[in-house]
Amino acid sequence: MLSVLQGVGPVCSKKVRQALEQILERVIRGEAEPEDQIAYAMSPEERQRAVEAQVRRAYLEQLRQNRRPTREPVTVEVEVESRTRGISREPTTVEWIDRDHAWVHSQRGGRYQVTEHACTCPDFTIRRSRDPELAREGCRHMQALRLAREEVRERRRQAMRIARMRTQQATASIVVNQTHEENHPTFAQIDWTVEAERDRVLDIWCRNREWDGVFISRDDVAWEALQEQARQEWEYRYENVLGGTGNTFGIEIEVQFDNSSSRERALRELYNEGLTIGPQMRGYHSGDGNGFWKPERDGSLGTYGGEFVSPVLNDDPESWKQIERVTEILRHHGAYVDDHCGGHIHLGIAPLDHRTYSWQRLARIGVGYEKQLYRMGGANSDQYRSTGRPGQHRGSHYAKPLPRGLSFNGNITAAEARRRISNGSRYTIFNTTNIDRTSGRPAIEFRYPNGTLDHRQIQAQIQVANAILHQAAVIRNGSPQSDFTPRFSEENKHARLTDYLTPEAEEKNFRQFLDVLANPQDRLAATWLWLRGRY
Repeated sequence: MLSVLQGVGPVCSKKVRQALEQILERVIRGEAEPEDQIAYAMSPEERQRAVEAQVRRAYLEQLRQNRRPTREPVTVEVEVESRTRGISREPTTVEWIDRDHAWVHSQRGGRYQVTEHACTCPDFTIRRSRDPELAREGCRHMQALRLAREEVRERRRQAMRIARMRTQQATASIVVNQTHEENHPTFAQIDWTVEAERDRVLDIWCRNREWDGVFISRDDVAWEALQEQARQEWEYRYENVLGGTGNTFGIEIEVQFDNSSSRERALRELYNEGLTIGPQMRGYHSGDGNGFWKPERDGSLGTYGGEFVSPVLNDDPESWKQIERVTEILRHHGAYVDDHCGGHIHLGIAPLDHRTYSWQRLARIGVGYEKQLYRMGGANSDQYRSTGRPGQHRGSHYAKPLPRGLSFNGNITAAEARRRISNGSRYTIFNTTNIDRTSGRPAIEFRYPNGTLDHRQIQAQIQVANAILHQAAVIRNGSPQSDFTPRFSEENKHARLTDYLTPEAEEKNFRQFLDVLANPQDRLAATWLWLRGRY
C-alpha cells in the first residue's frame, strides 16, 4: 500500500485506498475478477500457466459431466492494429470448451487458450495484463471469444423466434375438408368453449389413454409389477407425453443461489442461450415475457433466490428441451432447492372449461386423495437416486389443503365451483383464483409439488397433473373410474392431509388413486413420484 501511495496527493490516496478496498472485498466474497488478483502478482510465464490451468479445469469439468462442447466453432472478424497496415480485420476461429473458455485460432497460425478475463498470447501475458484497463479490454483473442459468444446468442435467439413463429402458424392453421381421424384437432386449434368441439378433442385423450381393464386396487400382482417398474430411472421424453390433446402448460422453477455472482452467471448464460428475455432478474409477476422464460424476484426466496417462469409451453420437443436446458444451466451455476422452493405447474383449463360437474370431479379427486398429492409433491429424485431414501414435502404454508366442508350442492355455475375450490386463496393446492380474471387462455395452478432441478421429475409431475385434469373432464357417473372419486359426503373414503393413515391404509388409498388415472403411462408417473416422496 505504501509503495502505491508514495508521491500522490491526499485525494488520490483516498481514491486508491477505496479502489483497493473494493477489490479486497470482492476477493473475500469470491467475486473478484482474475485480472484484479494477478495483474501485479505474476510473471508472464506464471500468467500463462494460470490461464492454461483454468482452461484445463474447464475442459475436465466438461468431461466429468459427460458434456462435450455443443456448438460448432465460430469464425469472427477481429480488428487488428498494425504499424505498417493500420487497422485491419482478421478472421479468427473460436473452438469452444464452454461459454467462458475456448481455444482461439488466428489467421496467422497462432492457437491460444482463452478465458473471459485472460489469454495465453504474448500480447496479453506480457503487455495488457499489467494494466487493469487494458486487461479488461482484452487482447484480440479475448475479443473474438466475446464476439463469437454474441453471435451464437443471436443465432440461437433467431432460431427460437423462427421455431415459435412456425409453431404459431401450425396451431393457427386447421386443414379443412379432412375427417376427424385425419385432422386430429387439439385444444390449440379449436374454440374450446364450444362443447362439441371440446368433446372431439377429449375423444383423443380417451383413445390415447384408454383404460387397460386393470384395477390396481384389486390386483396385487399388477401393483407389485408397477412398483418394480417405477423403481427404475425415469425415461425423459420429448414428445407425446401428455395424451395428444394439445393442452398448453407452464411451470415455475423456484431456486436458491449462495451468492449474487453465481446467480448472475446463470442469468447471463440463460440469456446467451436465447432462453430468457434479459440477463437480469425482473420484478415479481412482471408481465409477459414475449415467449421467453422470465427470471423473477420472489420475497419468499431470500436475497439470492428467484423463480424462473416459463412461457406457454406445448407437448413438443422444443418445450421439453427448454425445460431440460434451463435446469441444466441452473444446476451448472450452483442453483439448488430448499424448503422455500416450490415447483408450480400451470395447465390450460380447456378440458374442463364451463362444465360445473367437471370442476366438481376435480375437487372430489382432490379431497379423496389429498394426502397422496402431497406425498407425490414431496418427491426428491436426486436423494432417492443417491441414497434410496424418499424426499420430504416442504409443508402446506404455500400449498394449503382444499377447504373443509367443500361441497357443490345446488345449481351453481362453474365460476362459483372454481371459487369454492380455492376458497379465495391463491395458495391452495389447486389455485383457481386467476381463471375468471384472465383474458385469453386461463390456467389452473397445481401448487403441491416441491421445487426440483431434475427435469425428469418435473416431467413426471406435469404428466400426473395433466392426467388429473383430463380424467376430471372425462369420468362420468357409471364409468368404472367413477367409483374411485368419492363424494364429498363420503368422508370415510377421503385421505385428507391431516388424517392419520396407517402405512397399509395409505397404500390402499394410493392404489385407488391409480384407478382414477386408469392407464399405464400416468399410473407409472404417479407411482414413480409416490415412491420418492413423503409428507
